[in-house]
Amino acid sequence: MKKILSLIILAFSSVAFVACTNEKKVDKSYEDYKVYVSERRDSMDGYFDDDWNNLERDYDEKRMKAEANMNDWDEETRAEYAALQSDWDSFREDYSAERERRDAVVKSEAVVNNLLPQGVSADLNNVNAANLLEVHKHLVEYVEVHKDEFTREQWDRIEFMWEGLGTRKNEVEKELKSGDNLKIAELKIKYSSIKATNKPVAKADENSEAKTN
Repeated sequence: MKKILSLIILAFSSVAFVACTNEKKVDKSYEDYKVYVSERRDSMDGYFDDDWNNLERDYDEKRMKAEANMNDWDEETRAEYAALQSDWDSFREDYSAERERRDAVVKSEAVVNNLLPQGVSADLNNVNAANLLEVHKHLVEYVEVHKDEFTREQWDRIEFMWEGLGTRKNEVEKELKSGDNLKIAELKIKYSSIKATNKPVAKADENSEAKTN
């Protein structure tokens, strides 16, 4: 009788051990998924430099492992899981917005760098009477070629640079050749015409995109 009782106890212990092991397995896969999402949601600045494909691949892997044990979840876990999915969608949107913002900054900086001939500093301190015409010509030619590509923000950067160039011209005007002065005046008319035609379009496109989003 004692032997039979011992066998029964052993059998129940085995079942309990297996059940406990399975429960721990469910908890581990779900907790891995929860931690992965929560870390990125709570510290998203630290992940904006990561490749999105890698982030999404790791997310999908952990999600599928967690969902394999979904039948064992209680209602509280299911509700939390839905919230974690929403958190991931929010992280995805924030990630995309930040990458778009960074791309726009890089493009704007590239515009400013390309507006000036090589060797001319962005603060225009090394622009003088000898190279003033060349700098005006380079800027206007660059704007003319890329006029349909600029965003409103890039146009603002261009305007800032153009106004700075005008200030620099006033500072060295007494040293300018009369022929250079006339050519610069012609370039100013050309630039104004390009800006008048294309800057309003860039602003309208931006407003339209904002309404769409």
